Amino acid sequence: MPQRPADRRHTLLAVLDWGLGHASRSLALARRLEAEGDRISWASSGPAAEMLRRELPGTTVHELPAYRVTYASKRMAWNVARQAWRWQRTLRAEKKATAVLVEQLGIDRIVSDSRFGCHHPAVPSVFLTHQLHPITHFAPASAAYRLQLGRFDEYWVPDDPGHDRLSGKLSDPAGYDNVRFIGPLPHLAPASGGDPSALLALLSGPEPMRTRLEEILLPQLDALPYPVKVVRGLPSDAVPPATGHAYEIRNFADTATLSPLLTAARFVVARPGYSTLMDLRALNKKAILIPTPGQTEQAYLAQRAQLQGWAVAVMDQDKLHLKESLERLAGERLLRDY
Repeated sequence: MPQRPADRRHTLLAVLDWGLGHASRSLALARRLEAEGDRISWASSGPAAEMLRRELPGTTVHELPAYRVTYASKRMAWNVARQAWRWQRTLRAEKKATAVLVEQLGIDRIVSDSRFGCHHPAVPSVFLTHQLHPITHFAPASAAYRLQLGRFDEYWVPDDPGHDRLSGKLSDPAGYDNVRFIGPLPHLAPASGGDPSALLALLSGPEPMRTRLEEILLPQLDALPYPVKVVRGLPSDAVPPATGHAYEIRNFADTATLSPLLTAARFVVARPGYSTLMDLRALNKKAILIPTPGQTEQAYLAQRAQLQGWAVAVMDQDKLHLKESLERLAGERLLRDY
């Protein structure tokens, strides 16, 4: 196995491909580790890998097997049952791919952002997650989750340890050894240069639910008399939506573009993915949060944000009334200013 320089640890960051949020927070973690002297190698797949290549031009992102997650149903148990056989096959394949990368690259530590197969007995293996206790309502699924986590040496939670932490009960360390709360990992920071907007819509998450939300949201955005911007969350060369919308719409925004867009927006509408919530809190933004149907974690986080007073939670995307939700979030200020 190649030997590393004595003064630099070589860390493999393995990033899950269920949307872009894992890539976002892993980029923030990489900046922190590099400041501590680590040398980083990347491994991922699908849209997450494509985002990493855009954000890190010239950097090799080693290919891992893709999970190709879809949420066709609002019933998560059905979604999981329909795809579990493929996920198990992917997990075994990524374990083999990880072993090859450890040997070829001379890896000293693995940090897996929610990839259960990315660990190795010869090097310390860390699992990065805000979900030590996922909300499954199905005991065998919870047991299987705990079994997989047991293969890692340490658990890093991107949050603070206090009772008012963003992740709430999801990150309760009870029942685990070697849990470290490493603080939030927002990827975005305040940036000037963005045109002010009343609302920034950030679309993301697995298909076909991402597209379904887009179909619900865009006509309602057309009806708003306020400045609006939309980012579709599609880093690939996706076909743009039909023209004729009265607002700015783009498929993807890299960090340099999204930071000023988010800074300049008064309010945000988005999925309550954990990485998105870290960015929103870092920029002190109020939001309309629409959980992906069937994702109990997102439903919990949206309701928690609403109770904390900085969001309106819309629990059923098919019943979204955007203008009404904006008025609940902003009161008369929005109507008066625009």
